[in-house]
Formats: sequence, C-alpha cells, structure tokens
Amino acid sequence: MRFAALGAALAIGLAACGGGGDDDGKSTGADPAKITAWFMGSANAPQDKVLAQAKADFQKKHPKTDVQVVYVPWPDATKKLQDALNTGQGPDVVEIGNDQAVTWAAQDALADITERYKGWDEGKDVVSGSLELGRIDGKTYAVPWYAGVRVVWYRKDLFAKHNVTTPKTWDELKAAAKKVQDGEGGEVSGIAAPSDFTNGFASFLWGAGGDIAAQEGGKWVAKLDTPQSKQAIAFYTGLVRDGVAPKKYIGVNELAGPQRDFANGKLAMYIDGAWTLPQIEEISKRYTAQMGAFTIPTPTGQVGPAFAGGSHLAVWKDTKNAAVAFDYLTSVTSKKNAKAFADELKFFPQFNDLLRTGGYAGDPIQGPAAVQMGNVKGAPKTPNWTEADQNKKIIPTMLKEIMNGTPLDTAVAKANKDLADTLNQS
Repeated sequence: MRFAALGAALAIGLAACGGGGDDDGKSTGADPAKITAWFMGSANAPQDKVLAQAKADFQKKHPKTDVQVVYVPWPDATKKLQDALNTGQGPDVVEIGNDQAVTWAAQDALADITERYKGWDEGKDVVSGSLELGRIDGKTYAVPWYAGVRVVWYRKDLFAKHNVTTPKTWDELKAAAKKVQDGEGGEVSGIAAPSDFTNGFASFLWGAGGDIAAQEGGKWVAKLDTPQSKQAIAFYTGLVRDGVAPKKYIGVNELAGPQRDFANGKLAMYIDGAWTLPQIEEISKRYTAQMGAFTIPTPTGQVGPAFAGGSHLAVWKDTKNAAVAFDYLTSVTSKKNAKAFADELKFFPQFNDLLRTGGYAGDPIQGPAAVQMGNVKGAPKTPNWTEADQNKKIIPTMLKEIMNGTPLDTAVAKANKDLADTLNQS
C-alpha cells in the first residue's frame, strides 16, 4: 500500500550514531556531526521533498548536525531491525508500521520518550487513538506520523439512479446493496465482503461493541464469542450468505478482486483505504468521477472505530543522541511537514485540528475518511498478533468457514480458542 521495494539499500555495517546509548534516554555530549534515520520503502520525490524541509527545520536548532536518510525495503524491515537490535548498531530515528510499534517496544528496541513527548507543544493535538498504538502501560515509545483509514467506497451515479441514500446503519447498508444490485439486474454486485480482511471486518466488530481480545488478569482473553462480537460476525458473513456480496471474494482480501471489480464498474460498494484512488485509476478511470465514500456503518448509525493503517516514528533505544533524535522526529512529524507528506499520498496527518481544518471536507473520499480518522483503534498490543492474523489467519479462516456454511457458533468457538492460545504463547 505504500512504496515500491528498493534494492540493496542498507548495509548493517552502518553504525549510524547508535550503540551503547544511555537507557534513561539522555543524550551524551554536544550535538553530533550526524544522526541516521531509517525510513521504510524506497526513495521517492514527495517523501524526499518533505524530508528535506524537515531537515532544514531541524537544523535551525541543530545547525552542526547532518541527517543521513537510509531507505529500508518493507519486506526487509523486520530482519534489519532485528539485526540492529542484536548488534547494537541501529539508527537514531526509525519508521515502523503503526501495528508493529508495540512489538518493537516490547523487545526493548525503542526509547521511552514519554517525558520528551510531554514537552512537545504540538503533541497535545495528536489523535489519541493513533497515539495509543505507540504506547505501553502509559509510556510513549512511538509518535504517529501519517495514517489512513478505511471507508466504504460507492458509486454516486448508481445510488442516484436507484434513489439510494448513503447508509449509516447496518440495515441501511444491506438494503442499499440489495436495491442497487436488484436494480441493475445482477450485472453489478451490491457490496464486497471479502473473508481475508481483518482490518475491514474489525470496524464492524468494534462498531457493535465487540472486540478481538483484551488483557484480563495478566492473560489475553479472546472476545470473538461475546454477543456483540457474534452480532458483527453474523452481519458481515450474512452479506455473503444472503446474496448481496459475491461468494467469489471468499478466501481473498480487498485487493484480490473487489478493488478491480469496483474500478471496472462491477461492484456498487467496497471497503478500502482512502489512499487507494491512484491504484483504482491504474485499473480504470472510467468511473472515478462518480466515486464517493461514507464512514463504515454501525448498528445504530454513529461513527464507530476503524482500523488505522500507517506509520509511526520512534527513537531507537541504543542511540547516543536521544534528545537530538527526538528533535528530528518532531521535525518530520510536525503539523506542517506531516500534512505536506500525507497530502501527497492521500493519507492523513495525525492531528485532530488538521483533520477538521485541513481542506479535506470537500473531497468526496478524503472528507468522510477525515471524519472516520477521528475514531480509530488497533490490534491487540502483543507481538503474537502477527502470528494470529497473518500467519494463522484465525479471523479470516473463521469468516471463510461461516460464509461456506459452517455453523456460526462452531466456527466462532474454534477461532476464539485458537486466538487465545496464540496470543498467550510465550
């Protein structure tokens, strides 16, 4: 969803300015000649432009310190960071996916920047749900840089043709899908409900008051079997069972079929990030002028929580220059620079005031997404979440089984046990 992979970008021999830093996060000595920042993905003009401005802002306070930017391909990120952790030779500042911030903090790879963050004036306006993704036990380890959120994309012309208003509740969503699908004689499917789409399904789960899992008494307790969670599971899988969402999306994610069908006019609605317009236009520009979006419905019509994707920035634990590194971090994540970068990628800066006044309201996709961005949540804060979701695919497997006819209670009970067992692995 972000940038194309870069070839051989990083030599672990780069000691940066890391290694042997004070555990209390205090800097040692005068301003260093250089700090190193690792960013994920590959070099690209929009990012390079914003990072050049961030460097200029940073050097107003630290004129003698150069900033070396190193790009790390996303597929190589875990190994590079693990190597840095093992050798003590890492960066000063590092970009991490917001769903991985807790994982690296739990491995003692990131500096505790709680007190420094309290002294950052712009920090008071950061979206609280995004900030929580970089916190453990009340301590801050990573700061939101940019994020995106999923919304329901829809065809405005089809809604107008069949006199359908944008849904706010689940019942309205299902009715809208059926009305457009029936009105088009089945040539256009109502909505996509792919099974392998935990990040999209989670909005329905949270919107009903359910949850994935929670820590209780020092253990992870799976919550897929609560009445609220079962209500969400029944609704989402019911879109397929009741025929308003195609069965062909069972076993795939939102990109492996739904996005292409929506771009080509074969689908009235699908759930995806507000950042995907360039991907849709690569497939076809025929219908893009007729595309709009609305926040993911909830049972009662309020704007419920959505799964936020994006990146945080952190200070690496072994840096010898924590204070200087934090100043660079806040230069990159400042309101001015974060907005400039996010606007280039159709993401969002992570500040409440900018979401309200950043010029998004009039955009048919970004406007609803900015509203949705004000209420976000993340996955369970445990390093085992990746194993549960991406490797074992516990929730996607559960959804797929129910869509294919397995009784809901049977599939949920199995998934709930598997989830609890996996999250509590030592």
